[in-house]
Formats: sequence, C-alpha cells, structure tokens
Amino acid sequence: MGQSQAFRNTGLLTRITSLALAVDMLGAILMVKLGGGFFAPKGAEFELALFAGAGALALAGAGAFSLDRMIAGRKANGPNERM
Repeated sequence: MGQSQAFRNTGLLTRITSLALAVDMLGAILMVKLGGGFFAPKGAEFELALFAGAGALALAGAGAFSLDRMIAGRKANGPNERM
C-alpha cells in the first residue's frame, strides 16, 4: 500500500459526522456554557473552537484524498475505472 493509498483511506462520512459534532457543541454552548462567559474555566471558548472546526469540516468536506471522494468518483466513472 503506497503513501497515497494510506491517505486515501481516511475521511469516510466526514460531513455528516462533523455536522453532528457541530450541533452537539452548539447544544453544549447554549445549554451549559452560555452563563459562564467566554474565557475558561467556565467559559465557552473551547466549545466555540470545536464548533468552528466541525462547521468548517461540514462545509468543506474531507478533501481530495478522502474515502468519500474515492467512492463518489467510482460512482461517477463506473465501477471498473480507476481514479
């Protein structure tokens, strides 16, 4: 297995998973951390950073070397063609 194949085996269902994590962090911020202000130890700064990261992955996806992209490419090109 070459290096490009090793990197290609990541990124399965990234957008769905990161969207679920973003919703989870939004719930944590609104239900638990909102009254604590912004800065640690009771603030929401860490949860906001996780929310932003998960939101960015939900919008951008895993990238060109993800398993999702490889599967979508096979569906578009046909099962017998290589990427």
